[in-house]
Amino acid sequence: MPRNKIKIGSLEINTYVYIPPMAGVTDIAYRKMVRLFDKETLMSTEMVSSKALMYRPDQPVMKLTADEHPVGIQLFGHEVEAMSNAARLAEEQGADFIDINMGCPVPKIVKGKDGAALMKEPDLAVEVAKAVIDSVKIPVTVKMRLGWDSCNKNSPELAKRLEDIGVSAFTVHGRTRAQAYTGSADWEAIKLVKENVSVPVFGNGDVKTPYDAKKLLEISGCDGVAIARATMGAPWLSRQINEYLETGSFSPEPSQMEKLDLAILHVSEMIKLKGEYVGIRESRRHLINYTKGMPNSSKIRGDSGKVTSFEEAKELVERLRRELSLCISNTCNE
Repeated sequence: MPRNKIKIGSLEINTYVYIPPMAGVTDIAYRKMVRLFDKETLMSTEMVSSKALMYRPDQPVMKLTADEHPVGIQLFGHEVEAMSNAARLAEEQGADFIDINMGCPVPKIVKGKDGAALMKEPDLAVEVAKAVIDSVKIPVTVKMRLGWDSCNKNSPELAKRLEDIGVSAFTVHGRTRAQAYTGSADWEAIKLVKENVSVPVFGNGDVKTPYDAKKLLEISGCDGVAIARATMGAPWLSRQINEYLETGSFSPEPSQMEKLDLAILHVSEMIKLKGEYVGIRESRRHLINYTKGMPNSSKIRGDSGKVTSFEEAKELVERLRRELSLCISNTCNE
């Protein structure tokens, strides 16, 4: 099927894929790695607290670069004034759209009536969304779950109410807040949301391969897919999904040696962005993800969690490179 153009309000995108926020992951360095493979994939910043922006409007997480569009800024909060102010700041930063988080299941978020807790209070959710829409000229989208729990799956009704006040698109995770990330995503339930609104819907949950993406679209009828955790250590996945949905085939993933090059590049970008002390520590998870499945990778992953400098990271990668070379020459497999 041809690459589709999805209209999200005034924003037109040329992709099937949205990579939504992941705390501590979807920073500028990560987004740059994804853009190496797929310049058109829709992405968003890590979620930003609207309340925190009232006290410190220059949050680093809001920073965008000139060459990374299309990109949005995701906000969370339940206070109307704070969300309105945060939306204006996001628009000033150059965001192409604002995404309202109504899906985060983390206890410290929902305890404050934010994230998925807004689904328990649909009137408040609508009030918050309307305030954001009225404050900006760019499109406003919402990321939600199926509902709070198995007895309260109100996503179709809430999505319709939100569409009626001007929300331009939805991302629906096929689990309830009570499920968090356990069990399986219910793609049939996502279909109920898609059938209840006329704006684009991105289905989310358990998409790890291009084949999964196609199956989700077939079952849910969604316009696109949202992929998150599966992209960690695999920034090429969105390109593969777009290729497969468009042509029926997709490019192979990078070789193990190429993955090591990408790993050290990602570490380098993290250090440029955050300095060596913070950057190297936040890079550990990326090193671990890029090296999964490689020879002696369990030992390497353990050592990755201890690196404290760029030199140590390079030494670690070089050690694995030597082991890979030896393995290849001996035609061995882990």
